[in-house]
Amino acid sequence: MDTITTAIITTLTARAVNAEAEQKPALEAYETLKSALRRKYGPASDVVEAVEMLEKQPTSSGRQTVLGEEMVSAKAEQDPALRILAESLLEKLSSTPTPSASRPTRPVSISAPLQHPERAESFTGREAELAQLLAQLQPGRVVALYGPAGIGKSALAAAAVWKLAPGQTPPPLFPDGIFYHNFYNQPRVDIALEHIARTLGKPPTPTPYEAVQRALARRQALLVLDGVEQADDLAGLLELRGECGVLLTSRQRHEAVSEWQELGPLPPADGVALLQAWGGWRATDQAVNSRICELVEGLPLALRLAGQYLAAYGENAADFLDWLESTPLNSLASDQRQQESVSLLLERSLNQISETARQALAVAGLLALAPFDPAAIVKTLTIEPDQGMLASVRKIFKQKSQEPAPDVHRALVKLVDYGLLRQVGQRYEVSHSLIHSYVRQQLPAPAKSIRRLAACYAALAWEQSALGREGYIRLDADRPHLLRVLTDCVEHEEWEAGYGLAAAIEEYLDRQECLAERVIANEVGLMAAWQLGRPNEGDWLGNLGDTYRTMGHAKWAIEHFEQALATARQTGDRHSEGNSLGNLGLAYRDLGQTERARQYLKQALAIFEKVRSPSTDYVRQWLAELED
Repeated sequence: MDTITTAIITTLTARAVNAEAEQKPALEAYETLKSALRRKYGPASDVVEAVEMLEKQPTSSGRQTVLGEEMVSAKAEQDPALRILAESLLEKLSSTPTPSASRPTRPVSISAPLQHPERAESFTGREAELAQLLAQLQPGRVVALYGPAGIGKSALAAAAVWKLAPGQTPPPLFPDGIFYHNFYNQPRVDIALEHIARTLGKPPTPTPYEAVQRALARRQALLVLDGVEQADDLAGLLELRGECGVLLTSRQRHEAVSEWQELGPLPPADGVALLQAWGGWRATDQAVNSRICELVEGLPLALRLAGQYLAAYGENAADFLDWLESTPLNSLASDQRQQESVSLLLERSLNQISETARQALAVAGLLALAPFDPAAIVKTLTIEPDQGMLASVRKIFKQKSQEPAPDVHRALVKLVDYGLLRQVGQRYEVSHSLIHSYVRQQLPAPAKSIRRLAACYAALAWEQSALGREGYIRLDADRPHLLRVLTDCVEHEEWEAGYGLAAAIEEYLDRQECLAERVIANEVGLMAAWQLGRPNEGDWLGNLGDTYRTMGHAKWAIEHFEQALATARQTGDRHSEGNSLGNLGLAYRDLGQTERARQYLKQALAIFEKVRSPSTDYVRQWLAELED
């Protein structure tokens, strides 16, 4: 490890381990070194960003590695002034008083994540199932809940997690924390693995699978995976668990799991209690309540929707039962009753709400099953439909100073009352995956909604990306929606909207190391460029090549760099030609084909020198490294 990296890591680790020690001279020397790095490389440079990331988690081995790599890449050790400052810092650290023997210190580990799933309101019954589940949750063991949609699998899993870890301290059985992932948002396991790796401060390279296998080694955490029937590689994910416990929920069994705990309907008494909890004084007749529970086969989701309907619409349970008896539920088999009851109840609730509320719910259904900012709904319902992408983005920025649309906000509150949405802090979320699917399939969104949503999220991405790392962190909460709207643009052939949104989020996904999602964004951008006849398809090809190279897929990277090179030569874009040649050189260097790498880098250097590109010095450095 070089002197500068050693000095920074030693300082930050010492400060984390012994915050009370007298370290003023060392800390002043550290700030002097950091200021010198900012002056040399810029406050937004990768070097300074790596330092600031390490300041947040000084003992993270992943972040220490990133810092070392950035220092090597920037050749910081070759700067005599920086090296002298680092040596001075190390000298001051050696003279810092050690902690008193009466107050021993211990190494500080990476903060254990505690990702609690959202708790179900008015969780009722299931005492035996909860006790059994808690007894089964052990390190290294896979516990799986299965049953039909709406039966309460996620609610039971959430209750177990909150029982294990009611506060901010990891449970003794799982001292390395709790990870939660919902596959109803995104079925790709590699994206889930990238999320786990980043949470542990590890870059998701060379593959998310390898990164998570390293990150979870010797860890004892709990992985809570919701909706795994959607996961595209559950077996591959489970192979990485090591000594971690795993809690799965699924609507069907999976061959990768040998033990399953089936969750059945609520017993009559618990079903009545749940209906009363939501329906209040309008659901007090025990005989009526029991018959409602019987007709919906004790399905918790149906009972919640029924109870919230009674409270929101102001109907008593007896009148509601009269309507329910007139539906086809009586003639259906038990399993058909459960699922059909949800559709009937949703239809009845939708018939009572305003058109604005229906439109708001339809737009929410276009988003991912994750908490969303209500501003996205407001703006989507107020942008004029005949505007182009850029005009819509400009209007969104102008809307910031205007008053919010009260009708839309009232509609969102009404949707919460009927149980179709739930409020999560200042955000909203469709309250169940089954409701989300119903809305997407049965409730048509207003015309041009996808285009307007894309404009809304593109404006958000441009705005937050301009703030740098702080803005990128804010965008993380909306990443599921960014990707869902982007893929919907392809499905609905909204190519201009997809092109604009892909361009807006590409840098953010790159900076946050969301590699699999960056591939998706660039593939959409490339498809849109082809459809729109845009001449810059080479930029998207180059981005794809760069992402695949970061992921360790050098051969895939080369394929895309070669296509980008052909496009650049066809259009006469010398800068892009030089970039493609340089990228090919780096890819062949990764494969160990030094001579071929040298040939491409020399071609890139000749072009960069001719067009006076700022990348010239980088290529010279890469060539010099190949000579060493």
